[in-house]
Amino acid sequence: MSEEIRNPSIVVPRSIMLSVVINGSLGFAMVVALLFCIGNVDDALGTNTGYPFMEIFLQATQSVSGAATMAAIVTILALCATVGILASTSRMFWAFARDRGLPGWRTLQQVNPSTTIPLWSIAVTTIVSCLLALINIGSATAFNNVISLSVAGLYTSYLICAVLLLYRRTTGGFQEVSSNNSDRPIIVNTAGAQLIWGPWHIPGLFGILNNTFAIVYLTIILFFSFWPPVIPVTAATMNYSSLVTGSVMIFSVLYYLVRGRHEWKGPIIEVHL
Repeated sequence: MSEEIRNPSIVVPRSIMLSVVINGSLGFAMVVALLFCIGNVDDALGTNTGYPFMEIFLQATQSVSGAATMAAIVTILALCATVGILASTSRMFWAFARDRGLPGWRTLQQVNPSTTIPLWSIAVTTIVSCLLALINIGSATAFNNVISLSVAGLYTSYLICAVLLLYRRTTGGFQEVSSNNSDRPIIVNTAGAQLIWGPWHIPGLFGILNNTFAIVYLTIILFFSFWPPVIPVTAATMNYSSLVTGSVMIFSVLYYLVRGRHEWKGPIIEVHL
């Protein structure tokens, strides 16, 4: 999505940092307010609705109408967030298909000429999300383990980036931006091209320390994310996210070795002359 933003090397990192600060502050304030308003914890955990926050609203307002209104606000916000998540996910799905990194990329990369929207990517993303949600009907345990894959997937992707970035830092893989008087565009930061620093980065020793801390933190979090939540461990309480994550990784590696490495050559860069 950065391709559609002017000066993305500055705007995107700034937006990310601002969103972390704003959402983190608001989230902390919400948690503090929730803890102050919480009543009987056992009643909240054992509520018939299945959602403790609804019981907390009821205890705080002492009104079914008030609790329903507050719960409706949360539901509407969740729906709005889902639309944004679906838009960003389908956009990344399309971008990776355009780079020939997904099975069936020839179809998934197509953009509808009348709407200029990647309908195939949006449709596949939406259908897969709906099908995953249906798992909850058959087994809550299976659904929770599929959902936990998102946590492991996020942390794994962060860890891979942090490790590669630290490797490039310590081996001199990045170069500072150099001036170029040629009218021809400079192709950088892609397969077979030079890697240069963007304007938003932590230079020198502080950058190495920052990446090292991130790697250690992510390794610890990722390790414990595969552990069962309670003991003794039973078939219903077992955390199968390690199995799901391992299966996805094995499939990805096999696909790359069999076919992906012949088609995916790195991010595709469009140059307008």
